[in-house]
Amino acid sequence: MDYCWAGSVCPGSYGSAGGNAVLLYLVICFAIPFQLFLVPLYFLWSSLNLTDNLLGLIIIYWAINSPLAIMLLRSFLISIPRDFSEAARIDGANELQVALHVVMPLSLPGFLTVGLVAGFAAWNEFIYAITFIQDNSLLPVSTSFLSFQQSFHRYWGLTDAAGVIVMLPVIVLFLFLQRRFIEGLAAGGLK
Repeated sequence: MDYCWAGSVCPGSYGSAGGNAVLLYLVICFAIPFQLFLVPLYFLWSSLNLTDNLLGLIIIYWAINSPLAIMLLRSFLISIPRDFSEAARIDGANELQVALHVVMPLSLPGFLTVGLVAGFAAWNEFIYAITFIQDNSLLPVSTSFLSFQQSFHRYWGLTDAAGVIVMLPVIVLFLFLQRRFIEGLAAGGLK
């Protein structure tokens, strides 16, 4: 009997049934520019009372970043060798134990990468934030550059300081998680 866990390539097939259709759908979603849906989405969000609301902005960021995140995670999970899960099954592990103790530790660097990519995309996003949030206290940090600009003058010193403040948490987070990626890859091959 041949076992195929979620995300693995089974012999004689390419993933699960309909996997190519889902992959094509994700590629199309990723290829369409998200600015195309700005005006209709604003009217929809206005009718649902999700404008000037952080939940509405979170839903938009989730929808924008999901196709790329799913494709990245899928490609990472497919690259995990099946030998580890087969060895665990030979040792007597059931499917839940294989998923929790073999696949999840090996896929941790993939989840961290997807989290970083999606988090950085949401951190740097400007168009939807400035369109859907009107309350200055709810605006994300990426829109802070607008407060240093007036009609005919820009405060370059404040703009540069804001740029450093905006970039500093991203750099620190990336440097902290970069070490975790290397540790996860090194430990994953030994389990």
